[in-house]
Amino acid sequence: MNIKVLGIMLVTIVVASAIFFSIQSDTADQPRPIDPANVIKSTINMKGMTCGHCEVAIEKIAQDKGVAKIKAKSDEQKVEVEYDKTQTDIKTIMDAIEMKGFTPVSYEDENGLHEQNVTEEVREMKCGDGKCGAGKCGAK
Repeated sequence: MNIKVLGIMLVTIVVASAIFFSIQSDTADQPRPIDPANVIKSTINMKGMTCGHCEVAIEKIAQDKGVAKIKAKSDEQKVEVEYDKTQTDIKTIMDAIEMKGFTPVSYEDENGLHEQNVTEEVREMKCGDGKCGAGKCGAK
């Protein structure tokens, strides 16, 4: 083999590898479709949501891979969530909510009520308290 042919083969292999890995990383970042057969419905019981801005903040927190639908209701202190059990679980969703400073205390699913181990003092969120960030509803 001459050097020119060997060089062309090497360049072709490098380009093909770059294209392959580029396609792989693009598809890995895309969420998988939600399979309705795997969807679990749960209700997370909360403490400390005070307004619609808290609801929006919680709904944004849990918009993650595998979450099909989420609706926070501050007047009822509940978050209704539907998720694909093959992609996430209720603990992951509740941990994401808790990491932002909100307090999930239990959840309900088809198997009944499941209490959480709340070790910290439950702190009621106020607008502008750094969690919902609104400061506009006048919640006290």
